[in-house]
Amino acid sequence: MLSNEGKNLVKRAEGAQEAGDYSLAIELYKKAEKKFREASEISTDSYEINRLRYLANDYKLKALQLENEYGASGTESQLQPKKKETPAFDISGLLNGTGVSEQVFEAVIKIAMEIRSEGREGRAIGTAFIMGDAANVMAKSKQLILNPFQGYKKEERNITDPEIRDNIKEFAQLDGVFVICGDGAVEAAGRYITMDTGLVKIPRGLGTRHSSVAAITSATKSIGIVVSQSGGVIRIFRDGKMAATLKP
Repeated sequence: MLSNEGKNLVKRAEGAQEAGDYSLAIELYKKAEKKFREASEISTDSYEINRLRYLANDYKLKALQLENEYGASGTESQLQPKKKETPAFDISGLLNGTGVSEQVFEAVIKIAMEIRSEGREGRAIGTAFIMGDAANVMAKSKQLILNPFQGYKKEERNITDPEIRDNIKEFAQLDGVFVICGDGAVEAAGRYITMDTGLVKIPRGLGTRHSSVAAITSATKSIGIVVSQSGGVIRIFRDGKMAATLKP
């Protein structure tokens, strides 16, 4: 029942978005997210639970993107695009020069949101993804463990393929970072960044995972995404600086 209510809310949200009623679309996407999340909490089927959580995170991201582009308030019929004050969710600007497609970026963001909300085996976990300029990133890092993606064809290890989503979540428990090409092919997991983290300045209180990701983005044309184990905050890095934050 809750799942069907969520689907109906999504249809209404999509209709509102197509009609340019962005305030209503944001409200309906948020309501749909809540319905799918509630449905996942009462389901007893593990496959269904994962599917519902994926949908909840997907529509949460849609609402966030609309809020950033058009604002979170205003009249339903007269809501106008607002000027972006920061590049936090200016996806095209954030990715410019990295070779990373928006499809790949959004796929990684979705997985990051799922990791922070689901954890693994009943516990919170933290991880990091480096996208773009993969050859340089690989040259400035080393393998901590046997690379689980080595030997597979590119189409078999693309981050946009839902079939490898569970594998990504499983390997997220490993130390190190994921390295992902701009076209979405996962080059490695469990990668250790070998750069001097003293070259970058990040907000106080953030750990070595954040400083390492900041450092690698300062020396390569890459984008870094870090999921914090404590608090579940997702931080996005570009050019050695924190470019955006996604809070739970």
